[in-house]
Amino acid sequence: MATTFKAVVYAHHRKSDGTYNVKIRVTHNRQKRHIPTNIFVTAKDLTRGLKVKDAAIADQLKKEVERYQRIAATIPQVRAEVMTIDEVLEYINSYEKQHGAFRLDFIQFGEQVVQEMLDCGRVGTGRYYRSALVALKRFLKRDHLDISEVTVKLLEEFCTFIKNEPARPHRVKGERAPSSYLGAVRILHNKAKERYNDEDAGIIRIPLSPFKRFKVPKPPITRKRSITVEQLQAIMQVKDGHTVDSRITTARDLFLLSFGLIGMNNVDLYNAVDYDGERITYKRTKTRSRRADEALISIKVEPCVRPLVEKYLDPTGERVFNFHRRYASYQTMCTNINRGLKLIGAMESVKISDLEFYAARHTWATLARNKANIDKATIHEALNHVDEQMRITDIYIDKDYSQQDEANRRVLELVNFTAPQ
Repeated sequence: MATTFKAVVYAHHRKSDGTYNVKIRVTHNRQKRHIPTNIFVTAKDLTRGLKVKDAAIADQLKKEVERYQRIAATIPQVRAEVMTIDEVLEYINSYEKQHGAFRLDFIQFGEQVVQEMLDCGRVGTGRYYRSALVALKRFLKRDHLDISEVTVKLLEEFCTFIKNEPARPHRVKGERAPSSYLGAVRILHNKAKERYNDEDAGIIRIPLSPFKRFKVPKPPITRKRSITVEQLQAIMQVKDGHTVDSRITTARDLFLLSFGLIGMNNVDLYNAVDYDGERITYKRTKTRSRRADEALISIKVEPCVRPLVEKYLDPTGERVFNFHRRYASYQTMCTNINRGLKLIGAMESVKISDLEFYAARHTWATLARNKANIDKATIHEALNHVDEQMRITDIYIDKDYSQQDEANRRVLELVNFTAPQ
């Protein structure tokens, strides 16, 4: 009986990032097996029946099927009739090893992952990977890199390049660059192995594991971002700017708004849509894809914070706040806030060098632990972090925000939180 090959997509093979890996279904003597391909598709590439409708992808898959057909055709007919399907797959795997190596453009693959991150809302992660890929291309002086070239030697040379590369015009070179870029390359390399290797089927297309010997440099100790109670109170006393939409006024208000809402991130302030007059409920963008509950959290708006919330409410009700009407994107909003915070930090009454928006979150956590004596577990839950050890347990525990509400109330009382008039 002839061996047949067909490209297939299965609904239950959908990955957490929304993509599907196209498999080649092998049928031999009424037995079936599947070979993963290096082709990933999204729902827009498929029909309702999960057939590939994108012409370019369909053409790639046709070539992939024809390649396997050519390999199977080299098996003598008499031998093929008595072979099991597993023996056929072993033959194909052996043939490929002898007659050709697996090829994967690592940079192109990385850019595909970047786009997947952006498509699912993980913009920060996408930018993190993209920065590393841009640095890698500067080092290579080319836009392509076969994954077989990702060796210990190349990683060592790339690390040296990053350490010695002078700061580019209008950019400040961070001390974390070597650990950040090499860490991103390691993640992308592991993702490639996860997608294209199938250890259960004995298919190892990417055999090299350079990161077993190359150690990514440890990042320097993160600088202190939190500020003191006195400095926070000084920010509360900052006067309005000269205009209604003054950058200073907005930066002051959003910094305090984030603090009053337990360090709510700028992207979540920008996108939040659920406010019932008492609580703001949202799914934290940074961790929602890594949590079974999609990082759902509900923040009680305390009376002292309410004036700031009401000041920026979206009158249309489309979202909680009107920031999406004032700024083209949350990144633009963040840039403007941080510029305003630099002006505030330079004020004689404040005196905080390099004040930035994220300091509100750090400050809440630091004061909660060191001054308000809140236990770490409550702080952890209030900040909506990912806890690897509690992933499964959290599924079975009903949400109760009373402890985090109490923690926030104590922190706000500690600093005598007062919304600017």
